[in-house]
Formats: sequence, structure tokens, C-alpha cells
Amino acid sequence: MAKKLKLNLKGFEDVRTSHKVRDELRKRAKKVAAAAGGEAKGFKVTDLVLERNRAAVSVLATGHALNSNRKHHSLIRALDAGRD
Repeated sequence: MAKKLKLNLKGFEDVRTSHKVRDELRKRAKKVAAAAGGEAKGFKVTDLVLERNRAAVSVLATGHALNSNRKHHSLIRALDAGRD
């Protein structure tokens, strides 16, 4: 007979919105941005503050980096840099 599993939804929410998770995401995003060329090339890391139900970070490509990313997929190629 299978046991019922009760999920702690409040616990999931606490983890998704925690500062530790946001800090870890920010750290990884900075590594990805640096591998793609860094802020000198136009890659910037920003917190998505409007995402209240989860910790979220974005790597933005501005100016020349935007066009370069479209052509060469710089951010996708740099994703492995965000691994630990």
C-alpha cells in the first residue's frame, strides 16, 4: 500500500523566494555574463524584482552585445560557465 505524500507548499515558496537562492542565481549569472564578454561588451546582470513569487535574475545584452548575441548565441554558449 502506497503512503500519501504531503508537500509543504510554504516550504517550496520559502526556498523559491529566499535571499540565498537569489544570491546563488546572481553569482551564476555573473559568471555567464563574464564568459560572454562581460559588462565591457554590454552584458549586464539584473535582478527581476517584479517576480515576487520566485527569485529571478537576468543577463541582459545591450547595444552591440544584443546584435552579437543574436548572431553568435553568446549567452547560450556561455551557460556552462554558470555551473559549479
